[in-house]
Amino acid sequence: MTLLDVTGLTVTGRHLVVDGVDLTVSAGETVGLVGESGSGKSLTARAVAGLLPKGMTATGSVTLSGLQLLGARERVLRSVRGSRVALLMQDPFAMLNPLITAGAHIAESLPRTGAARRNRAQRGEEVTRRLAEVGIDDPSVAGRYPFQLSGGMRQRIALAAALAGDPELLIADEPTTALDATTQHEILMLLREVQRARGMGVLLITHDLRVAFEMCDRVAVMYAGRIVESGPGFDVAKVPAHPYTSGLLAALPSVSVTLPRLEGIPGAVPSAGDVTGTCAFADRCFQAESGCGHARPPLREVTPGRSTACLYEVRPRPRPHAGSHVGPQPAALRETPAGGPLLTIDDLRKRYGGHTALGGVSLTVMEGESVGVVGESGSGKTTLARCVLGLSTPDGGRVELAGLDLTRRGRRGDRAHRLVQCVFQDPSTSLNPSLTVGSTLAEAAAQGSREGRLSVPELLDLVGLPASYAERRPRALSGGERQRVAIARALAVRPALLICDEPVASLDVSVQAHVLELLRTVGRDLGTSLLFITHDLAVVRQITDRTVVLFKGEVVEEGRTPQILDVPTHPYTRKLLASVPPTP
Repeated sequence: MTLLDVTGLTVTGRHLVVDGVDLTVSAGETVGLVGESGSGKSLTARAVAGLLPKGMTATGSVTLSGLQLLGARERVLRSVRGSRVALLMQDPFAMLNPLITAGAHIAESLPRTGAARRNRAQRGEEVTRRLAEVGIDDPSVAGRYPFQLSGGMRQRIALAAALAGDPELLIADEPTTALDATTQHEILMLLREVQRARGMGVLLITHDLRVAFEMCDRVAVMYAGRIVESGPGFDVAKVPAHPYTSGLLAALPSVSVTLPRLEGIPGAVPSAGDVTGTCAFADRCFQAESGCGHARPPLREVTPGRSTACLYEVRPRPRPHAGSHVGPQPAALRETPAGGPLLTIDDLRKRYGGHTALGGVSLTVMEGESVGVVGESGSGKTTLARCVLGLSTPDGGRVELAGLDLTRRGRRGDRAHRLVQCVFQDPSTSLNPSLTVGSTLAEAAAQGSREGRLSVPELLDLVGLPASYAERRPRALSGGERQRVAIARALAVRPALLICDEPVASLDVSVQAHVLELLRTVGRDLGTSLLFITHDLAVVRQITDRTVVLFKGEVVEEGRTPQILDVPTHPYTRKLLASVPPTP
């Protein structure tokens, strides 16, 4: 039975952003909506829920079990939201009030009829039952505030609150993007279990293709405001019918194969309003024909249940098989590092109150080497980076970088600043929005030594951006371009060590491929060592020579990256690998 029926959905604000989307979700079915940032996925979901930002309007048809939602009065929409349609966001803090306990969030979303609303004791029992439904068996969690919970626990509470109204349809917008592999796996399996028990429809919006193909019965691929391909998830993954889908799959890093080169799709997603009468993907397509730009290809059925908006049969891109290495070895497969020890961490310890963040960590990064640090949230990865950067003072142990003891007071200074730099997950943390790119890079370069100093055009060229970008400000750049500028800024002082703390966690798969290949090039051409912190084991495979596995502030396994990922010896490492969704 069709639960959600979207026909000809068009969303406009200052510009056209969603252009004639058709989509259905049946009861008990999971439909994935995938595509790069800017494709219109989230605005499609918000239009369905009647939550478009101010200044945007939607036309077309959106029905839920026959009830027309587009154009409905706000009173009708309020009666539908929560009780029939619920929204689960990427960041649980966007859904959870920091001043309200977890239990209160769930209680206020419960149906307004029945025992759950009769008295406080019955409401408490119902909250406890709802917590158990999302895998929380400790009733005391109901009395905690969001800031007292881990990221995974907050997402469970957000899910429990979304489900408290017993919705027919759950719209999950990037619900696991910021979570580590094991927590992501737990949340996804929980979502699947709850959905099956309730017979609920799920519209899952994600840019993580592994998650989409593992979780979804059907997948719709969105590009520049349109659906360009749809079909059963397994079929779309194995035999893509549109060049865009093929390009996304080709950019996906593998946890079992070190690829000789990581290739994203060139260019960026255009505005839907700029490509209304043509094939939106023609300018980025690897198999575009001369007639592709003259008319808009319709979404047509090619086989039962499979549709594509391409006029031609897609030529498959060759992909390496597990255990094979094609072409020259990338930097991440070097047998030996280029030089001697650069960073030495010995018995590093750090506590926050009664919590041990680091319980005696030791590791070494050689000159020209890339070392990955992996583990779940709370394992101590970021605390380790902060101690090396001088942002946290360790309680014990030693950090030595190029002969400089960074743990001794007064010894950091300018030399330490030039020796080590960091690239963060969010480039906005290192880019001043009021400065142009050129001013930012020039200011950073001035902090380095005169010897070998790179000019602004040279820095932009190093990260694959044209010299004209020097005149732009961060708000005029895409997420991937901002991260490239952040990398250029970090490299401006020619550091010996570059710490990368989840630098590609929030990027689309195509942009991620570009940034990872850039970091490989930096390591090879400049001889810069990398300390690469991530929870993505597929990324670790592509970028690092050696890997260190952290668990509760301790090193539980370390060694050459292929050995760690192919033949793990510690149960925790095996658990991490088992949580990674399979590569299509």
